[in-house]
Amino acid sequence: MLRTVSETYAKLLTLCGLIAGFAIAAMAVMITLNVILRSLSITNFPWLLEVSEYILYIGTFLAAPWALRLGAHVRVDIVLGLMPGLRARAISMIADLLGLFFCALLLRHGWRVAWTAFDRGDVLFKEIIIPEWPLLVIIPLSAAMLCIEFLRRLLYPDVEPADTDSVTAIQDGR
Repeated sequence: MLRTVSETYAKLLTLCGLIAGFAIAAMAVMITLNVILRSLSITNFPWLLEVSEYILYIGTFLAAPWALRLGAHVRVDIVLGLMPGLRARAISMIADLLGLFFCALLLRHGWRVAWTAFDRGDVLFKEIIIPEWPLLVIIPLSAAMLCIEFLRRLLYPDVEPADTDSVTAIQDGR
């Protein structure tokens, strides 16, 4: 049962990473198309800047737990590599505890802000008029997944995620 939950959760994180990647790729194509069409004086998409901002924001929050799971996040491994094993492990645990603490704070505050926006019916008035809460709810969802990942790292420090081949492929440029 626990294995099934873990595998399903790993697939969810992979899906988050894929969605973020495809969204950012789509944004790049849309911006390029917009520049070409504007240069040819054909048309302009005034909403594209706003959509690009949302894609960057959502993509970042969706990809963060996936990147943490794979160990593809920013880390200063050179310092840990120079330390004895026990000391390096202790520093990694402190970093994971701090990550868990701050992600738990982000989860709590993000949920309160998203719920308040939902409760009040807050709306964003820009080029596109949309409710604010769907954008805000990404923060506590991502923070919850980050908390799970930090807990996993603390409880099972020697267990590598099953999909570490993805990181190797990313690092090798495949």
